[in-house]
Amino acid sequence: MNKKQLDKLMNVLIGISTFLILIGAFFNLQHYPNGNLILDIGIISNILLSGFEISRLKKIIKVLEEKEKS
Repeated sequence: MNKKQLDKLMNVLIGISTFLILIGAFFNLQHYPNGNLILDIGIISNILLSGFEISRLKKIIKVLEEKEKS
């Protein structure tokens, strides 16, 4: 998978997790069933995706710093 495809995939996954957080919060406010579960899934997936994205950005920064030094 090349960089552009991975960027698109990450954007879609982060969007889905954000959507789950919003829907879970709405369900929780309206006292619909499984609101907490949807909210928890959205928050956990968002945390995991953010951690993966941070590690990707650190690698990119390291490569750019190495290019700058040489």
